[in-house]
Amino acid sequence: MLRSFFISSALIFLSTLSIPTFAERADKDKPISLSSEKASFDDVRQIYVLENNVLLIKGTLIIKGEKATVKVDPEGYQFATVLSKPGAPANLKQKRDTGVDEYIQGFGDQIEYDAKTETAILTGNAQMNQLIGTRIADDIHGDKIHYDGVSEKYRAISTEAVKSMLSPRRKDNQGNTQR
Repeated sequence: MLRSFFISSALIFLSTLSIPTFAERADKDKPISLSSEKASFDDVRQIYVLENNVLLIKGTLIIKGEKATVKVDPEGYQFATVLSKPGAPANLKQKRDTGVDEYIQGFGDQIEYDAKTETAILTGNAQMNQLIGTRIADDIHGDKIHYDGVSEKYRAISTEAVKSMLSPRRKDNQGNTQR
């Protein structure tokens, strides 16, 4: 009984774990560019279906996958659902607005991106990393990861356990964060 309590408590704590990120602010008002090997467009319903080597670019945000459906609402905001290819996850990458070479990178079987709220939901073997250059600074895995570019946080939820690796952050003599 006590063991179940501790496991449940740990899962609740881990499921609410949020790690701050700082998405590139200039991306908010950029258009989304779409690319794929096959596409169909329904301009009346504002639905675009892309297949094979899908690429969505919005400023520094890049989302890749095998299939995607993009819907445009009456206000002009895009909502994209990107699916992975078997054996290769869908992925996203976005430059962080920190003034240095830092990125947020995510992987999953499916990525849902909402341009209106600047959020992405990664599901199925979800993983997010904070990169400094090409080095992984932080890494988190879960069943589902919610990335919020406005609040500058992401959080993971998992039925079993969220797994994380966080790098230490230290201040140098000038007060700058060292990783």
